[in-house]
Amino acid sequence: MSGGVPGLLVAGRYRLAESIGQGGMGRVWRAVDEILHRQVAVKEMRIDGVDQEDSRTRRERTLREARATARIDHPGVVRVYDVVDEGERLWIVMELVPARSLERLLADEGPLSPGETARIGLGLVSALRQVHAVGVLHRDIKPGNVLVESGGGRRVVLTDFGIAAIQDAKALTMVGMLVGSPDYMAPERVSGRPQGPPSDVWSLGATLCAALVGRSPFSRDTTLATLHAVLYEEPRLPPAAGPLSETLAALLVKDPEARPALDALESALRPVAYPSPTPTLAVPGPARVSHGPGRTGPACTPMPGPGPGREPGQGPAPGRGPAPSPTPQSAPAPERTPVWPAGRGHRPWLRVAAGVLVAGAVLGAVLALLPDGRAERHDSATGTPGSSASVSPSASPSSSPTVEGTSRPPSIPPGAHWEAGGFAWATPKGWRRDVKTGAEVHYTSPDGGQELAAKSSLARGDLMETWRTSEQNARQGQDYRKIRLERTTFHGRPAVVWEYTFTLGGADWHARLLGFDADGKSYQINTWYRPDGEPRALATYERVKDSFTVL
Repeated sequence: MSGGVPGLLVAGRYRLAESIGQGGMGRVWRAVDEILHRQVAVKEMRIDGVDQEDSRTRRERTLREARATARIDHPGVVRVYDVVDEGERLWIVMELVPARSLERLLADEGPLSPGETARIGLGLVSALRQVHAVGVLHRDIKPGNVLVESGGGRRVVLTDFGIAAIQDAKALTMVGMLVGSPDYMAPERVSGRPQGPPSDVWSLGATLCAALVGRSPFSRDTTLATLHAVLYEEPRLPPAAGPLSETLAALLVKDPEARPALDALESALRPVAYPSPTPTLAVPGPARVSHGPGRTGPACTPMPGPGPGREPGQGPAPGRGPAPSPTPQSAPAPERTPVWPAGRGHRPWLRVAAGVLVAGAVLGAVLALLPDGRAERHDSATGTPGSSASVSPSASPSSSPTVEGTSRPPSIPPGAHWEAGGFAWATPKGWRRDVKTGAEVHYTSPDGGQELAAKSSLARGDLMETWRTSEQNARQGQDYRKIRLERTTFHGRPAVVWEYTFTLGGADWHARLLGFDADGKSYQINTWYRPDGEPRALATYERVKDSFTVL
């Protein structure tokens, strides 16, 4: 069965107009309901998997997503109107929200003020209260999945329940598969511990931090470093947090039970979102000083110094990728016990040390990078990816959903296809595709024995020094053994190669990572494979690596 095309009539009712987003979970179309004469968003879910069992699992996951979201009736949660089952494909008909994602908003307009951030936070708290009340976890709260309408009211809508799971139903996330965005993933998810509403609270805290500075407080140059930061490091709270500093620190403690309940969080955000009028005091001369809210708020741990070309104190530009991950030069702010309203068995808050289960940075990274239920088959000849649920007419610039054009730039070599991260490569046909963000894409072989990954980010500092830090962190992983970390060249450019082995779930794995900088950006071309298939895996990696082209 061919895929959706403009003009296609689904179920004799929904006329597809144009594709408005795609990523790891499905392609989203703007469509017209010809019976009710209204615009809708139709998510096209292709559910044919590697085998019959995989297809069954994907179908069940898709239907659960629709049922879970349809149970929620709240203006802050995208509404599901209908589900159409056509065998090879499922179509989920949803509300079309005329809004940009928070990620797109940050890229277009820059970081938000504490007041604007707090108002978005209140909208998400209200939505999550209803989501959790019906036994659903979102599991992937991030700026790309938060839609913000324009105008004074700024309605906030939580979307993309593609990996939501009903708590009392059988889990569909397989052993060794971790679904979600590492930058916004709670440490208990990374380490495989039980999850609950506090896991969404953590992701909400990371999202609000991103609203203030343009990225997660745990973003690092590599996935390994990011997951290590989530597990073991304190968050890099944005200096602009001001009156939100203490609240954000409480949301991002490692211990789930120490995070505030939603009622307590709402009470903390409201005075920042809607401050009481403050008196304006007269001072000598014509000047007058207005004492706004939060001027005496607690200090927070500053972010590391800016990258090259940035003025001191500015930090990275919004939407431009993560900064390197050196240890902050200053000590963390003193411990304080905020006065939280009574909530879910909340004890006085203390900053909890990052002593979670020793899953290890390498283990966490592999869990995050192994294929998951969101992966789609990929046709290398056409470059058509799977897609991620969204109902925003404006596609996100660097996270799900990812929009890829249909034209082929002239610089792409024969057989290669381009990615939203600004590069092209020729990936094997029939492999499953998983979009981590718009700039990071993974492909997994049908037998699960090899994975290919490529990504781009803003170049910051010396690449070798950044990778040396990541290698030090990786030593905490199970049976990690470095083979080499050295400088090399790639297509005439200086590059770094990192090769190592590790063990996951009793199975041996071999990793080869290649990184290089070009035109102010860093690129990676990586592979993980089972050693028993090394000759074929290396031949595949070399072909794909040789095809890699910066656009």
